[in-house]
Amino acid sequence: MLLQAFDTILDTDLEIGTSIICLGLSLVYGLILAIIYKYFKRSSGYSTDIPLSLIIYPVAITGIVMLSRVIGLNESSTRTTMAFGFAGVLALTRFRSTQHDISDLAFLSMTIILGFINGLGYILYAALILIIMAIAIIVVTITKFNAPSIKEMTLKIIVPEQLNFDNLFDDILTDSCKVYNLKSIKSTEFGTMFELNYVITLKNGINQHEFIDKIRERNGNLNVTLSIRRFNTQIVQ
Repeated sequence: MLLQAFDTILDTDLEIGTSIICLGLSLVYGLILAIIYKYFKRSSGYSTDIPLSLIIYPVAITGIVMLSRVIGLNESSTRTTMAFGFAGVLALTRFRSTQHDISDLAFLSMTIILGFINGLGYILYAALILIIMAIAIIVVTITKFNAPSIKEMTLKIIVPEQLNFDNLFDDILTDSCKVYNLKSIKSTEFGTMFELNYVITLKNGINQHEFIDKIRERNGNLNVTLSIRRFNTQIVQ
């Protein structure tokens, strides 16, 4: 009986009632995902188009998959039909492939999963997956498991062209950092300045303001930027 409850509610010939149920549930699941997304991103901020996309995507994807059933879902056409559904999903989501925040892609991927499962009529499976994902996201948010370490940072130092910067900051970095690596050197301001980019891990108890001041004493009081590595969020300049 329990296993039967998880069977698809759709027949080969779609009925209006079951179709509306699947589309309506996709809309509800999308709304729930949008609410969870806004809660998850409340501290870091988010693009305003993402919540709307989370609401619309499941409905659109469910519609695409259900349309594939109308074409004919039988043994001879199963692969063609499912390929059509996947092609529609990929076409719908392709423009999001350049999204920089991986958490946005994770939420959008959830809409694909829920929309596709609902489109096949497995509404209880979709509900179960949504509940599990919602619990996981809430736990991660409350425990701050995904929070970046404020000790792991990117350090950008601007130095004048005439300054010999070889090993110039090594003693400061050795005293203040557990680990530091010079990742890149590039010229700026039409060759009048150089930009040094380090990846560093600060030691416990290091005062960031004092750390920046020591570097400024060496680089002629030019710009020094300290930022969290994951988000490139500026801490001190």
